[in-house]
Amino acid sequence: MKLALIFNGQGAHYAGMGMDFDRQFPQASAVYEQAEAVTGWPLREWIQQEPERFGQTRYAQVAITSTSLAIYRSIQDLLPSVSYMAGLSLGEYSALVASGALDQASAFALLQERGELMSRQCQALASDSPCQMAAVMGVPYEECQALVAQVADQEPLYIANINSSAQIIVAGTIAAVECFKEIAKAAGYKKVIPLKVEGPFHSPLMANAQEAMAQALEKVTFKQGDVPVISNTTLDLHQPESLSQVLVRHLVEPVYWKQTIDKLVEEGVTHLVQIGPGNTLAGLLKREGLPLKVQVLDKVEDLDALKNFLTEEE
Repeated sequence: MKLALIFNGQGAHYAGMGMDFDRQFPQASAVYEQAEAVTGWPLREWIQQEPERFGQTRYAQVAITSTSLAIYRSIQDLLPSVSYMAGLSLGEYSALVASGALDQASAFALLQERGELMSRQCQALASDSPCQMAAVMGVPYEECQALVAQVADQEPLYIANINSSAQIIVAGTIAAVECFKEIAKAAGYKKVIPLKVEGPFHSPLMANAQEAMAQALEKVTFKQGDVPVISNTTLDLHQPESLSQVLVRHLVEPVYWKQTIDKLVEEGVTHLVQIGPGNTLAGLLKREGLPLKVQVLDKVEDLDALKNFLTEEE
């Protein structure tokens, strides 16, 4: 077995996420307590009573990351040697903390600031040219690139995520997304699904947030982690000396998630554990036909399946 851990990103939240771990594992409670102390937010109260709050980027990032890390801290002693970590978009921060490259309290402070500056940029865009992201289903990457290029001549539109061979996320103005839907439909592709997010993440439209992000990162110290973490942006292993620069780029450049998974396979990974709320990443892998065994760890009830997964014969 060669094991990697992957962490979910924004949009994975749901009411009550992580609260079963909070009730049963002091390691999980300690994570939430620290996140609440750093941010001054009643995260567990919101998770149980106001989950709709996490539709806002300024609140979602700390909440999802603290939940992923609460689950991870609860089970990390059960894990055999971990060869790699990675996370989709926001999930990369969970991976950096879990690997030891980023201090946990520092991560919560950084993500509180990151979420706020990203929300402000989304609001600034919305007041002028409202923006949107959309999932494009079943369109090959090269063809999606060509369709985006047609629209981009008229309205800002970019590829923001390559999530799998069957799902690409585009980001741009609402007018650009609507235009894309029309030309995609004319080309025979009918599944273009708008996403419920605040703005055009991982596109050049977020560029005005980069300077503030760079300033926030100046307050953070990175170190060499215990487990290598693959960058969604560069597909290289993160290094302490370049992490800040790459995380600033992360705001405006595409998330190469499919390629991240392909790299894990190339490195000989045979088993993946998805840690955190929801099962989005496992879902993306279902139709990829890769030689990977995948286990989701979202709820306490998943623990028995995890133990069997980690001890099964290859």
